[in-house]
Amino acid sequence: MSEITSDKFDRSCVEIDLSALRHNYNEIRKVTAEGAGIMAVVKADAYGHGAIECAKTLIECGADYLCVATIGEAVELREAGIDARILILGYTDPLHFDEVVKYDIDQAVYDYEAAKVLSDEAVKQGKNCRIHIKLDTGMGRLGFIADGSSTEDIKRICTLPGLDHYGVFSHFAVADTEDDEYTMKQFVSFMSELDELSKCGITFEKRHICNSAGILRFPGMHLDMVRAGIILYGLMPPGCPAPKKPIDLIPVMSWFAKVIHMKTIPVGTSVSYGRHFTAKRPTKVLTVSIGYADGLSRRYSNGFELVVGGQKAPIIGNVCMDMCMLDATDIDEYVGVRSLVTVFGKHRSVDELAEYQGTINYEITCIIGKRVPRIYADNMIDNLA
Repeated sequence: MSEITSDKFDRSCVEIDLSALRHNYNEIRKVTAEGAGIMAVVKADAYGHGAIECAKTLIECGADYLCVATIGEAVELREAGIDARILILGYTDPLHFDEVVKYDIDQAVYDYEAAKVLSDEAVKQGKNCRIHIKLDTGMGRLGFIADGSSTEDIKRICTLPGLDHYGVFSHFAVADTEDDEYTMKQFVSFMSELDELSKCGITFEKRHICNSAGILRFPGMHLDMVRAGIILYGLMPPGCPAPKKPIDLIPVMSWFAKVIHMKTIPVGTSVSYGRHFTAKRPTKVLTVSIGYADGLSRRYSNGFELVVGGQKAPIIGNVCMDMCMLDATDIDEYVGVRSLVTVFGKHRSVDELAEYQGTINYEITCIIGKRVPRIYADNMIDNLA
């Protein structure tokens, strides 16, 4: 079978396999503790995969919650007709609390003054707003420090009118490493703070702390809900030790471009801006319709390989804004104008790109440009060779 469902795209596209997304959700459900719900992370446009389409698919699969990073992301889902529960995991400017209440969005809360503004807005609109108290157990980012020093502030928030203290959560810092001691310390801090709040009569319907790595490695910490992120999209957290239970993940995203020009250049001819490549032999050059404005970093210049004709061909010269060039001299298969070029996909891991850049797979999928169309396909899994 072809690597792509349809080659009817202009210059570059990413193909999103919704059947792989469903498969991954079902695999995550298998390894998630019975009774724990699954919150699907669709922030950053579902890690570049397209938040609306992915959210609709995940809700159909049975996802209990969606979570995003910003009010804009939440409103986009609501205006697309998605009525599932949505949590904003981080900061929202109080100027936008009217939208939080209007659109029935759950809001992370970690500051009394902001909570009071949200309470006033909920009362003004005659509604209840669900909040999730954010605890900082060792990430050092957002949240009340979970050492007992903020218990009274949290208690005050949970008694404000118009607010439903529905959830409480924290975030693991190193669950994807061998440092289980730190992760356990975070979990103990989280549960200790919840015990203190319980003594004050404050309890929560949903307690959640496990991210993707936590889901895979710490089943005893799944509590009432887990937050599935990168694993939904078929990728492992980089460096994550082996999970407690085996899981079969399939990459959801594939990234393609096309050959748009081909020629053979003589010895001594330079290629691209800066003349950082000069041919030392007659060289078959393929110009490819993808560049750094699409998300293909200039760091891939002069060395990183893309796949064409089933073989890897190195980028020569600097990656340009809209194009890059490949050396196809040693490609055995016939390639020409309109030949498919694969950046990554089911048979070529995105982790190769991340490792080459010294970054993580999350960043690679997130930075693919908005001008690169997302093409949604389905029922591809059974056809994988």
